[in-house]
Amino acid sequence: MFNRYKLVIASIGVMLLSACGSGGGGGSSSTSTPASTPTDTNLAFQIFPAGAFTSGYTETYQLTGSDTTGGTYTATLSGTTQAQTTFNGQPAIPMQSLVKITNQDGVVVTGTSIGYHSTDSGSRMYLGFTDNTTSTTYTAVSLNIIPQSAKIGDIGVVGTYSGGGETDQISWQLTNANNGLANLVTNNTTTISGNLQWSEEHIFVIDQQGNRKSLTIKIYYASNGVTITLSGNKQ
Repeated sequence: MFNRYKLVIASIGVMLLSACGSGGGGGSSSTSTPASTPTDTNLAFQIFPAGAFTSGYTETYQLTGSDTTGGTYTATLSGTTQAQTTFNGQPAIPMQSLVKITNQDGVVVTGTSIGYHSTDSGSRMYLGFTDNTTSTTYTAVSLNIIPQSAKIGDIGVVGTYSGGGETDQISWQLTNANNGLANLVTNNTTTISGNLQWSEEHIFVIDQQGNRKSLTIKIYYASNGVTITLSGNKQ
């Protein structure tokens, strides 16, 4: 859940340059939307769904979105839990993420990354990650235990990681998604020598059992001020 996609999506800089701007507007329509009821803030939500750390567990998302220059995208994201291994000298459970992004001109970019979690379910931590696109490994500078469950309004820090001259800081929070659901939000900022390079936000809509319903990813690039937003449902 903490794997990053920005290093893969960063490869679509050529797509941003080829973005042609906005398309034509569609006709307006009026539909009634059922009223939303705020989720009870006393409810506890599991951070991870059942079986998430079992080898073979897989989630797939079909996403669509755009950037702030007018470019449009479709994407397929999938994550699969792999057999226990060792990362930075510690027992670890790897989760491989695959991403395939296509822009409006048909340009396709793919990439993979692997995130490593500790094996103790009672004190789960995110140990670090490897971006296979750049062959860069990020190891922990500091770590915190990720709780098994949380309530709306809870926040926490996952850890700080270093690799390839970058420093990454990851945090999480649980917010209200209404109608008995919650948003599990993770935020990742990347700096070089203290200067912001990019930030990435993942928003999973989850039920009390931690099952993910949908995903929104927002990535901001400080170098050009462009933000990419992708969203869609779990398949």
